[in-house]
Amino acid sequence: MRILDRYILMETLIPLLFGLTAFTSLFIGTDLVNLSQMIVRYGAPWGVLVEMLLLKTPEFLVWTFPMAMLMATLLSLSKLSGTSELVAMRAGGVSYYRLIMPVLLIALVVSVVTIGINEILVPVADQRYQQILYERVYRKELPKVTSNIMLDEYSKGRLSRIIYAVQFDSSTKTMRDVSIIQFEQGRPVQQVSASRLVWEKDHWYLEDGIIYLFNPSSEGPVTKLSFLGGRQELPLAYQPQDIPRITKRPDKMTIRELKAQMLILQENPEKLREYQLQYHLKFSIPFASLVFALVGAPLGIQSHRSARSTGFGLSIVIIFIYYILLTMGSAMVQGGYLAAPIGAWWQNAALLLVGLYLIWKAPK
Repeated sequence: MRILDRYILMETLIPLLFGLTAFTSLFIGTDLVNLSQMIVRYGAPWGVLVEMLLLKTPEFLVWTFPMAMLMATLLSLSKLSGTSELVAMRAGGVSYYRLIMPVLLIALVVSVVTIGINEILVPVADQRYQQILYERVYRKELPKVTSNIMLDEYSKGRLSRIIYAVQFDSSTKTMRDVSIIQFEQGRPVQQVSASRLVWEKDHWYLEDGIIYLFNPSSEGPVTKLSFLGGRQELPLAYQPQDIPRITKRPDKMTIRELKAQMLILQENPEKLREYQLQYHLKFSIPFASLVFALVGAPLGIQSHRSARSTGFGLSIVIIFIYYILLTMGSAMVQGGYLAAPIGAWWQNAALLLVGLYLIWKAPK
């Protein structure tokens, strides 16, 4: 059985590499057009184009590994079926379930590897990509100052405080031109305007500011307190290392960053669901490789006259259906119609049910 396993593994790995190269090339070709226009516009060396495309490759692999796994499953098993090798294996006493085990093993490994690429290689490559973009294309220093910082705090599902800063300097851990509005029962009760918000000794301190206390009655006076030339401690859940993450798009965050942000946003369900969605997609998209293998195995094991063309055609159809469901699920989560785990995993669940049904119906 070990020899047979190795044979099926090799028959699957070759089309896997072919599919990975083909689908990744499509992604690279699409990005090549945009990057070429940028290189020409800014007059950057063409070697930069190659380096930037290579840095984008890990991100492309996250999407193309499941596609390639589906194609590999269909092509390898279609080929073995078309040449009657599967018939000979079955005649030798090898069960249908035992035949597809090597393919499912590869799919599981591919899923785990994809998670690793997305969590380890993609963030490092993206950081280097941004550095090259600024320093060698735009010919500017990578900005250390982040503009227009907006921090929201919620209590029992209601907005309790808004912190706005014109700039945040990560090197000095300082926010400048800070405005803070405190809310109670949806009404503003306090506003603070300060020149700086500084991080020192694990605490935030407002410097050189004015506090306005609003009367609960809209017709009442406003009390003004000043600490110009002084400082006042500000309890704040965010730390300096959290600020760049806040300005980062959720789909660019790592699993660890998403978990940290989700803890902060527990009281803000509208923002929380986007981070929950991206967190679950970090797992559901890589595990599409295993789902695709479960769907592709019973389809590929059918006898086909033209294994290559049929396998490629089925791959395109299944991939198209999968990503339609993925897009619909993501949109429904963002609209508040579905919980994030359901919206992120339902396309996997749908194809998994189809795959299990096809395996059950397959001739034993």
